[in-house]
Amino acid sequence: MDVLVSEKLEVDRFDYTTNLGRASSYREYRSALWPPSDRYTLAQLNLADATPDLGEEFLRGLAALKSAVEAEWQRTKDVGVPARRRFNDPTSTADAMRAVGARLPGEADRRAIELRANAVQHGYTDDILQELAALTEEFTVVAGQVSTFYGKEVKGLPTAFACRGDAEGQAVVTKALEDQDEVAGYLRRLHADLRLGDLPAFGAAQLFFMAGEGNHHPKHIAYFLPEDEGVKYSPFKKTYYFRNSHHAILKHISAPLAAEHIEGDSVFDPADARFDAIPMLGVLSHELGHFVHRPHTDFKELNAADRWASVVLQETAADVFGILILADVWAERFGIAQADVVAYYLAECLRYVDRGLGHFPDSDGMFLQLGYFRQLGALTAEPGSARMSADSQVVLAGLRSLARVLADTLLAGAAAPSIALHTAFGPATPAPLAALIEAMRRTPFSSVEYGQEHIYLPRRPSARPKEMPS
Repeated sequence: MDVLVSEKLEVDRFDYTTNLGRASSYREYRSALWPPSDRYTLAQLNLADATPDLGEEFLRGLAALKSAVEAEWQRTKDVGVPARRRFNDPTSTADAMRAVGARLPGEADRRAIELRANAVQHGYTDDILQELAALTEEFTVVAGQVSTFYGKEVKGLPTAFACRGDAEGQAVVTKALEDQDEVAGYLRRLHADLRLGDLPAFGAAQLFFMAGEGNHHPKHIAYFLPEDEGVKYSPFKKTYYFRNSHHAILKHISAPLAAEHIEGDSVFDPADARFDAIPMLGVLSHELGHFVHRPHTDFKELNAADRWASVVLQETAADVFGILILADVWAERFGIAQADVVAYYLAECLRYVDRGLGHFPDSDGMFLQLGYFRQLGALTAEPGSARMSADSQVVLAGLRSLARVLADTLLAGAAAPSIALHTAFGPATPAPLAALIEAMRRTPFSSVEYGQEHIYLPRRPSARPKEMPS
């Protein structure tokens, strides 16, 4: 459906210079729709399909948690955040979490939500984080000042989510991570100085509840805890990846964009079984890409020179190294065609670029990747055409080339060549992708809305109602 915002917002989501100048300055912005625009197209994902059947009190608990977190979101907009990891009124949210936890069947789940409720109320401690890391949960409920998009607000905003483990997806994750020495060896063949750090825990999940900032647009498909809650440098980390959310986004946004703008040797279709594992492996490999480094990699110099370019290039490196790990290492293990990996990757590049420029570092990073391919000829197009031709093997060659460039610039810790790379291929040099951007500019911003009416509506009784006397 199309959503029209009541007031006319004179914001061009592709006006890179203007948007970048306003980045991270939206603390008082209250609309659920971001970046600012006067028109959105929304598809829907009904979270009832993933919600466990744990009774009416469980649903009432979720509804109370949603109300508490969204009231805290409004309060934060009014008065600000009292501390990076604290709520203005933590008791309401903590009590709602405990009420939800009382309805969870597993002892580990109940203990985990009690620990997180304590953290909401009193703050995280190392003991809480260590105990959480040792628990194996079936149902996870999180609330806190969780990170939003970097270009919107650098501090966290009140968010709560709940998800259930996806056993099938977790088995794929386990298989992918069986032999990390193979990945490390591949990276050394790309560049002799590349190393692979330790990947935090990764949980494949089905989202069934979202409230607060995380329920706004666009949607996050994963959270990295506790870092996204403002707890930096904790040794106890885990990524929660929402498989159903990502699939809905791919179906309604990425795939249509790819059909419109890419002519390749594989057609991305998230409904086709051959793509079942690729999105999850793509997110997992992206996480792995963040831990690719050289022995003395340090971003301090680049951060000081241009913080935005630093974040853009770090996201670019995670994309590039990640998709190469998937295509050149994992694909054979899973019987996946490299052309299908590239088709998924290009579709996701288009989705991120379609969100706009100067608002999201990861979107600017995807623009940089497409710009690099266009300038080097790995993607071709007729003059003035927004439809690009892609041979998967040529795109992979372009990715390997860009990986080596990133190793010698970003991962070498040198600010000047890194900024030059960002300038030459990023949104500051729009000409190679001008036709694509003009085509996207004519269409509304697309996002996915979460259907959660089931947490407010009592379920129909299964018993036959009593007959009225005649």
